[in-house]
Amino acid sequence: MSNHSHDHDHHAHAHPHDDHDHYFIPFALIFIFAIVEAVGSWYTGSLALLSDAGHMFSDVAALGLAWMASTMARKPQIARHQSGVSYAELAVSIFNAVTMLLVIVYVVVEAIDRFQHPHHVQGLGLTIIATLGLVVNLIVAKQLHHQAAHHGESLNNRAAYLHVIGDLLGSLAAVAAGVVIYFTGWMPIDPILSLFISLLLLAFTLNLVRDIVVTLRCHNKAAKCDSAS
Repeated sequence: MSNHSHDHDHHAHAHPHDDHDHYFIPFALIFIFAIVEAVGSWYTGSLALLSDAGHMFSDVAALGLAWMASTMARKPQIARHQSGVSYAELAVSIFNAVTMLLVIVYVVVEAIDRFQHPHHVQGLGLTIIATLGLVVNLIVAKQLHHQAAHHGESLNNRAAYLHVIGDLLGSLAAVAAGVVIYFTGWMPIDPILSLFISLLLLAFTLNLVRDIVVTLRCHNKAAKCDSAS
């Protein structure tokens, strides 16, 4: 029984540490590679890589704020609504959704311009950088999935995971664009895949917006019930 108690105490101490630190590795990896992709997009001239770099920079903010919200949410004095989600987590989720929508709009506008004014893209450089980005996103996605599986999925974690999934899709599109351009020289594939990935990201983002609205409605109803009682 003493061993069981010791294990229980060990997990009780380890859990807060894991909950607090699980964002560090994703944050560091995304921050470093966002810079790599930003430079790489300038070097290769790829919109797909530029859009992926944009998603990664939004991830830096998303993961940083999610890290902050995760820390704040454990404090008992933090204000929460009826469902138990802290206002800090809710604010982070809203910020993530808004920034993702802004990135999508920018990529769509730039893609339309690329159709009218084609840009030369270096296929080999694009493929190499995008493949490395794909590996980074797979590592980060696995880390966040592990957090959700072992510590429970929160709106905060879901929002950060949404951004990483967007990056993962963006990296896949960039790799495909690089391969096509390298072997065929067909430049329109770059803005075409950028538009395609923007539509997929829009679907993910609208799903997050729906969850946020449901949470807010739940809170408003609870407030009415409380006032009524």
